[in-house]
Amino acid sequence: MAEETKEAPAVASGGSKLVPILLVVNLLLVAGVLALFLLRGGAAHGEAKAAPAPDKGAASGEGAADAAPGPTTKMADFVVHLRDPEVDRYARVSFEVELASEEEKARFDRFQPRIRDGFIAFLSDRTLDELRGSAPIAKIKATLLERLRALAPGVKIRALYITDLVIQ
Repeated sequence: MAEETKEAPAVASGGSKLVPILLVVNLLLVAGVLALFLLRGGAAHGEAKAAPAPDKGAASGEGAADAAPGPTTKMADFVVHLRDPEVDRYARVSFEVELASEEEKARFDRFQPRIRDGFIAFLSDRTLDELRGSAPIAKIKATLLERLRALAPGVKIRALYITDLVIQ
């Protein structure tokens, strides 16, 4: 019995250069896609950082965006009948008031009945359309902040926040 050995064909030492070329091309493509992804992501983050600061309008109080938040006090919920001739609609609105200091809370509490009366009178004269959308709500919030400052003279009010709004 003669043992026959089958030898694997020898690979030529000068082998194909196609595989290394494809590897380099693949590496360049992956690097290009990664660079494009990072550049677009970096631009998006850069735009977010370059966005203008929130408006310091009447609804946010003077300097409220720059300073650390002050103490807040929650007002009791307001339930008002909206002005709508066709349908009975009600709105439940909750507010929190940001004050300049803890001492202002006690001063603010003395004005609560006057503030509730003024807010209820104002809100019950609104229609459903005046309470829909961010722009109308921002306008109402600014108006209520002005009224709040007039109804509680001498109290340092920094901001008024609407914490809940339900319309039925």
